[in-house]
Amino acid sequence: MPTLLFVTKYIDHILYFFLERLGRDTDLTIVVDQINDWTRKLAANGTRLTHLAPRSKFDRAFRRRLDEVAAGVRFDLVQCFHGNDELANLIRWNRRGAPLIAYRARIGHLKLRENPTAYWNARNPNLAAVAAVSTEVKRYLESFRFLKARNVHVIHHGINREWVRSRCAEPYGLREELGIDRDALIVASMAALRSVKRFDYIAHAAAKLEHLPIHFVHLGDPKGWDEKARHLPKIHFLGQRPEPFPILAESDVFAMTSHNEAFGRANLEAMACGKAVIGSNTGGLLDIVEPGVTGELFETSSKDDFAACVERYFRDRSRVAEHGRNALERVDALFTTERMAAGYLGLYRSVLASHP
Repeated sequence: MPTLLFVTKYIDHILYFFLERLGRDTDLTIVVDQINDWTRKLAANGTRLTHLAPRSKFDRAFRRRLDEVAAGVRFDLVQCFHGNDELANLIRWNRRGAPLIAYRARIGHLKLRENPTAYWNARNPNLAAVAAVSTEVKRYLESFRFLKARNVHVIHHGINREWVRSRCAEPYGLREELGIDRDALIVASMAALRSVKRFDYIAHAAAKLEHLPIHFVHLGDPKGWDEKARHLPKIHFLGQRPEPFPILAESDVFAMTSHNEAFGRANLEAMACGKAVIGSNTGGLLDIVEPGVTGELFETSSKDDFAACVERYFRDRSRVAEHGRNALERVDALFTTERMAAGYLGLYRSVLASHP
């Protein structure tokens, strides 16, 4: 059983169930930046967990605290799961130490001062591998002519379907709350509406299809869009919700219009609720959505193409149900906690085999 130091910025429900599963096959120690209910739950279950937040990429105090965490322990592997500051400090702390595995869940934005994967590989011989969250992220990391990233593995996020099912056990009453007729189509979306999320595509569809009973329900920080879209009565902003799953379960389809989405875990959450996904044909959605089977991919530069996908689902409710069932089956086959853990354990074994 390898001894693993796992460093992460935060723990959410995906990481909680993954780490719980990982702990069965590794001697696990966790260092986490942000404390929340999931970290407290892991600690209560007996996991060794230290709250340690770096102040910068050059935080010597952070590295001294890592020495305290590692006192008397010989780690076989170090996994950095989130955070440029965390990774930069781990590289400095871990020189000539255990093999270090990085994680990348972004496309673009690589700069030398940001410690891109290419730079980590060039400067740190102990960085043994990189786990990329999607095929598109792997392709991006390997696209550089110089300082090309090496030993990149695609390992998708996985979700605990039983837990999601338990979140949806009690009816929410979404249509009643919003006054939406039973024959209307509800298109859900979920994100903090930064510009990359392109909520203007949803606003465009709402305006173009205003003559049809199609409602758009958004979960998350609207970032001003609640004011910009006040003239569109069929867009409903529900804000940030601690329990999005009951709302996703009572929607009909899910939409993700981002133009630069490395993976898009919200897609998994919707699919685990049995919902088809309408997504842009870019980034991680190419791994997640099977067009015409579990959802639709629209041309990323075309607002009208997105609106057309929404209208097709409105016109053919049998496709809504069929694609939702298929989406659930795809999650069970490809995007589970067990599969995510198996991917990382396989990577750990291969790294250990090449670093005796």
